[in-house]
Amino acid sequence: MSTRILIRNSERMGNLPAWRLYSELFEQDDVLYLEISGVKINVTLIADMEAAAGTALIRLPTATAKQLGLVPADWDPPPSFGSN
Repeated sequence: MSTRILIRNSERMGNLPAWRLYSELFEQDDVLYLEISGVKINVTLIADMEAAAGTALIRLPTATAKQLGLVPADWDPPPSFGSN
């Protein structure tokens, strides 16, 4: 069972990278995750079993995701299992 709730995504198209925006069910903080695959970036990447080299996972506050236009301004995250 996945703990991710997919909000938006795009498959790789030509030279454009694939990406997905999601939330985590058990996340306590008001954040979203933006995962971008197939990009050149200047950071130190930590490869693991899920992410291939060239994959960036960015933990964004929901307010920042709204500011960037990734989700509508009136979007509310689903309740997490960890919240009361």
